[in-house]
Amino acid sequence: MKSQEEARPFHQKTQHISIQYDGTITFTEGALFKLKKGMSLFEMHPFFEIIPSLIDEHKNTKTSVDHNFACIHLNDDDIERICDVTLTISSYGIEVLIFDYTQKYSELHTVAQQKNESILLARALELRNKYLLEKEEFKNSFIANINHEIRTPLTAILGFVEILEKTKLDFEQEELARIIKRESLHLNALIDDMIDISNIESGKLRVTEERFSIKELLKGFEKTYNKVAENKGLAFTMTYEDSIADYVIGDTTRVYQILNNLLNNAFKFTETGKVTLTASKNYQRGNKTSISFKIEDTGLGIIPENLDAVFDRFSRFNQDKKIAGTGLGLAIVKNLIDLLQGDIKVTSEVDKGSIFSLKLPFGIEIGSKSPERKKKTYTLPKRDKKFRILVVEDEESTQYLVMKLLIKEGDFFVDVAMNGEMAINFVEKRAYDLILMDLQLPTIDGYKITKQIRTKYGDKVIAEVPIIGFTANSKEGERERCLKAGMDDFITKPFEQQDLLYKITKQIAKKAAQ
Repeated sequence: MKSQEEARPFHQKTQHISIQYDGTITFTEGALFKLKKGMSLFEMHPFFEIIPSLIDEHKNTKTSVDHNFACIHLNDDDIERICDVTLTISSYGIEVLIFDYTQKYSELHTVAQQKNESILLARALELRNKYLLEKEEFKNSFIANINHEIRTPLTAILGFVEILEKTKLDFEQEELARIIKRESLHLNALIDDMIDISNIESGKLRVTEERFSIKELLKGFEKTYNKVAENKGLAFTMTYEDSIADYVIGDTTRVYQILNNLLNNAFKFTETGKVTLTASKNYQRGNKTSISFKIEDTGLGIIPENLDAVFDRFSRFNQDKKIAGTGLGLAIVKNLIDLLQGDIKVTSEVDKGSIFSLKLPFGIEIGSKSPERKKKTYTLPKRDKKFRILVVEDEESTQYLVMKLLIKEGDFFVDVAMNGEMAINFVEKRAYDLILMDLQLPTIDGYKITKQIRTKYGDKVIAEVPIIGFTANSKEGERERCLKAGMDDFITKPFEQQDLLYKITKQIAKKAAQ
């Protein structure tokens, strides 16, 4: 007959032990730990040394008391087990039940670790997203600030160069003025590229749908780039199929931007030979049409291994320092074409030239022909005295430029306000025919000044004075924001002098006709 020590336990993961108050084992059953009668349980593991203190707590208690302990690490012959222990203290002695939960606790530990890792990963992703958002916000803020800070002096540079060109200059002076203008326009184009790529990446660029003439757009390129070709000693040809619809529906600004970037790129890398632009109808079904454009040049070309990366940002495969650029132009083209749901491909051969082929979808209106829209002309109303303009602008160079431009025309008096408070003071004391309002001013911006002029005064001379928004901020939606604030028109810096004069004349003429 087997002894109690050798008795088979009712469960392989449990051990039952009976001890006296001094820790001496009187009975043990189970295969977890090698224990025998007469041994001291207190010496098996330090954990069991708590039993005497528990006995003292319950020495006057007549009923039995249970104590449960979870996740106790017990070891025997270098084997460590994670156990739950139940101690039952009674007047007859102490019963110890040990439950081996090593596997379960290990599994729970693994699950807990995985959960913790998942929580940490989620937190890391959350922090990364927060960082990326803050980075994007900083980038947009930085670009907007750079945009304003650079365009403002550029306005003065280009404006004064334009005035200088109209004076009597000798050959050397004309050449210097031409170089200043060329480099300033180049700098302005680089800023435009920065703004465009930032808007594309942030998803702020929106496609607009309007009716326009592809043929007239192409004729405009022909006129512009014939001059460029003449200056570089190149040939330029532009052709289109007559079967192309007279008018299409699409985003004329983005189409212009795409073709202009590609043509500019072609001329930039072509020193001899020619550049051609062709347009043909790809298909026309119902109220949809697709037009193919091809820009070919006889320029430097692109080596085969670089073709796949030609539309990547900041890709510049030609290291000729004389050829300026940021490497953003083609990246912008690709992003705009994707935005319009078009397609572009490029083939090239070194020293022989490149061909950029693209297809763009458009809408068409069946059975309708839109008349050609010409820019309406305006003239200043006839009167004995000059028109008085208030220029609200804090940059002295821009103040001087606008004053010189308007005074030279001979039809205007000009007052200048450095800030919003000064502008309000001026309009309360003097009647103006038009206000040219800078949007970013110290203390109070142009939007708030405009709203105050429109709503605070019962005097129609003040409240209904034409206001043109004037800013270096060219971001999308700025014009709509100006009109919503109560302005009548909007112009960006740097501006074409004729464009500014046209807008001023238009608003004064419209006001006089009311």
